[in-house]
Amino acid sequence: MTEAPPEAPVRSSSRIFYGWWIVAISIVADGLKHGSFNRGFTIYVVPIRSELGIGVAAISIADMLGRLVGGFQGPIVGYLTDRWGPRTMLFLGAVLSGLGFLLLAFVHSYAFFVLVFVGLMSVGFRSGYNNASITAVNRWFRRKRGLAMSIVSVGNGLGGSFAFLIAPLVITFGWRPVVFASGVIIISLICPLSLLLRDSPERMGLLPDGDRPEPQSPAPETVESGANPAATPRPAASSGRTGERTGSRRPPRELDFTAREAMRTPTYWMIVLAVGLRNTVHSGLSFLLVPVMVWFLSASGRSDDRNLVIAAAFVTVLSLSSIIINPGVGWLGDKVSKQKLSAFCMLSGALAILTLVNHSGHLWQLGVFAVLMSFTESANPLAWAIMGDFFGRRSFATLRGWQHLPDQLMSASTPFWMGLIFDRTESYFWALLPLAAIYILATISYWTIPRPGIPARLRRREEALAAD
Repeated sequence: MTEAPPEAPVRSSSRIFYGWWIVAISIVADGLKHGSFNRGFTIYVVPIRSELGIGVAAISIADMLGRLVGGFQGPIVGYLTDRWGPRTMLFLGAVLSGLGFLLLAFVHSYAFFVLVFVGLMSVGFRSGYNNASITAVNRWFRRKRGLAMSIVSVGNGLGGSFAFLIAPLVITFGWRPVVFASGVIIISLICPLSLLLRDSPERMGLLPDGDRPEPQSPAPETVESGANPAATPRPAASSGRTGERTGSRRPPRELDFTAREAMRTPTYWMIVLAVGLRNTVHSGLSFLLVPVMVWFLSASGRSDDRNLVIAAAFVTVLSLSSIIINPGVGWLGDKVSKQKLSAFCMLSGALAILTLVNHSGHLWQLGVFAVLMSFTESANPLAWAIMGDFFGRRSFATLRGWQHLPDQLMSASTPFWMGLIFDRTESYFWALLPLAAIYILATISYWTIPRPGIPARLRRREEALAAD
């Protein structure tokens, strides 16, 4: 695909760097995804189970199939995002996921439920949203990549905080009107917002982080189709106020690996392993978070409806905690090792899970769980910042797409076997213990991620530039 010529460079120092508008759009998109699907759908598990007369494991099969389909679509979606751009993929994801919620309101059989959940909702949410927004942010930021991605993840907290509102609505009006309204909101809000997303700063005559282009930039090197964000003009060495810190020091040059070059490094596969282990736990806890909390609270003797509202309130606590913690962790990740910081986040997750295994029903333990888990969730944007730091912008979405396949193969079955354990034992005890152990393995994996070696092609280019 031929890259459109860039617009004239924006030089006004009074303007807000457009990359921060990309962040704002991403917050809204990811917030709706998290509020309606990642965090919100767990509230529907209990009433859907009751109305359709099926078990938790049966509902979890739909999530497992959705993750498996998402894994196989990952490489395709990644390639299309690099080629078509994040804006197109965000629009497509909004249409599919919104339509899925609209049709979910009319589900009366298990087969139709699986078809809608897997074929529309899961495919839609895994085609756009975070896949598109993180790719866009990776293109617009370098020095502040960790901070920008963590700010985007604040949307997850904002969306998840609506769980406290969703539960009373479900109890009052039923889950069908609530999911229908969710579909209307998604389509009417995300589709117009996606049109404001710009695929790269170069399309607007800008550079990542708002660095000022040199007045006469050399012709960009030719790269593969759809990957032109890597061919950036050199930043000016002189200081210039563009709303970002530039100073007299030239920002470090970013090495843009091709997908083939990155996938030949042990670093890439260590990232895949670490993220896969993290998501193996996350897939189960995110889909069954409210049922797990309701089980924990059941020891107190409260009614199921009351426990559902309390659980939703603590989902909100978790989400609001992440709003505070995520930007701080992202800022810290730009200052220290992102790998080691992510390892500490995984250790926090293991401790969080262990607070629930005694099945006491104490509210203070649920509060500790929520806060520790919010720190664990902050590792998600750090993982993509690590990938962007190591491999650049050129093939970022493609690399994320290929990562998605083993990731989903590792994590797809977690909600199913957790649900199966509960259906057989009426307890999540034996499901929580292996989840804590997996978080320990993720801690080790993140800690040991090495820096990648520079490919010969890039070494030759750097030597040629140094000679100039």
